[in-house]
Amino acid sequence: MSERNARTDSEGPNTSVTSVASATSGFDQASFTATLTDGDAGSTGAGASDPSTAIARPTVRWGALVWSLLFGALAATTLWVIVEPARRDAVGAAFANLSPLAAALYALLGLGVLVVVFGLVALIRRGERARR
Repeated sequence: MSERNARTDSEGPNTSVTSVASATSGFDQASFTATLTDGDAGSTGAGASDPSTAIARPTVRWGALVWSLLFGALAATTLWVIVEPARRDAVGAAFANLSPLAAALYALLGLGVLVVVFGLVALIRRGERARR
């Protein structure tokens, strides 16, 4: 058995925990309660009433919100289609009867929607930067 293990075994399992707890407890309950009750309730420290030291509000990530709405709408539409077998068959038949020109135009339309969403997110980002 090594020297460290022998020393640890002779001290007992809770001795090191007690010594660490007593070494790290630099305050007592009374000073902690006095700290909480002194000063303004709800203040954020020295000069909390000064607007220059106010905590900044968290920013809303509007781009993420736009993308989540888009993906949510796509997921809801997909679920609406696949839940009922009649709708699923109708969509399958519509895709099967789609001409190559119509498929290309629908793909172009989908690409246009993506470009519009990217543009909308960029405008939102520019507005957020101008507000800061």
